[in-house]
Amino acid sequence: MKEEIGSEFWVDDVANESNDIYHDFKENGFGGDNRLVLSGRTAIDYICQDIACDRKIATVYMPAYCCDSMIYPFKNRDVNVIFYDIRYEKGNIKCDIDTTLEIDILYICNYFGFSTGVDFEVVANMRRKGVIILYDKTHDFFNNGEPFVLISDYCFCSLRKWMGIPTGAIVSKKNGYFFKSLLKECDFVEDKREGMRKKYFYIHGDTAIVKEDFLRLFASFNKNLSSDYQDYLIDKTSLQLLNRQDLEQIKICRQQNAVLLYEELSRLDHISMMFQYGNGCVPLFVPILVKKEIRNSLRKYLIDNNVYCPVHWSKSQLLSNSIQADVFYDSELSLVCDQRYDEGQMKRVVELIKNYCNRINI
Repeated sequence: MKEEIGSEFWVDDVANESNDIYHDFKENGFGGDNRLVLSGRTAIDYICQDIACDRKIATVYMPAYCCDSMIYPFKNRDVNVIFYDIRYEKGNIKCDIDTTLEIDILYICNYFGFSTGVDFEVVANMRRKGVIILYDKTHDFFNNGEPFVLISDYCFCSLRKWMGIPTGAIVSKKNGYFFKSLLKECDFVEDKREGMRKKYFYIHGDTAIVKEDFLRLFASFNKNLSSDYQDYLIDKTSLQLLNRQDLEQIKICRQQNAVLLYEELSRLDHISMMFQYGNGCVPLFVPILVKKEIRNSLRKYLIDNNVYCPVHWSKSQLLSNSIQADVFYDSELSLVCDQRYDEGQMKRVVELIKNYCNRINI
């Protein structure tokens, strides 16, 4: 088996028989009426369509630390997007929300499974004024005690970020039912499915497959998804795979891996843990903040050693040039901690980071 860590999930031959487990996701905060759709941006668009059945949406208020895939479903529905800035103070993120603005939707999200940075009373007060609260739980799927679920009108999570499924997001509406719609099958999912299968065989030593074989398929799927995401269901293969997932085991593995990374890396020079770990957090990644002068160099060093850690995120061109959230865009690196990996692989990541920090002199 190849010693690669990170990047896209893989799947084996999904035609194998297994005992499926049905998940209704209520304990993950998705009560009320819900749907399983293609992706997170499909979920956002679906929410926009549902709201528009009852009222015009003019403006959404979003965090300045986000990615384009969160922004453009609104832009493509001609919704004005304005941003609230995010500060980093003493190991905590703080959202600077202007409660005097006239907005239709307040978009809040959790970061990496640790914190939203939003004051609960601020959100509750805005909801009392008639603002629709949209909670993006993509980074917060397993943290069931989050109070924002209780006051959010809509929640969604991109499930494919958490596990080996080609597509999939869940979207829920707290009160009432979603509008009647005909969600359709997606006709370009096969690229993602085939790419994930090829990666499985590549990781398990099939020398007939080279990395470019599945990277090309992933790129093709992502290109299609960027412009064609509206009104699609989760695909049947992903639904089958989703109902086979042992969610409790996923949760335990991520927590164990995160604890190891925190124990080994918390006292290193040149890096800092973005959040304190505790309270049963289940992280999507373990984010670290690296001095901006060396963040990209450290990332390249890890890639050269077959460890693929993403950056969240590339800064949107829609954001102002100089904002407080730049600290995250310039310095954040997401350490992989998911259920594909065990203690030995986490120790390898730790050793590489320690070796890098010992070599540099800034």
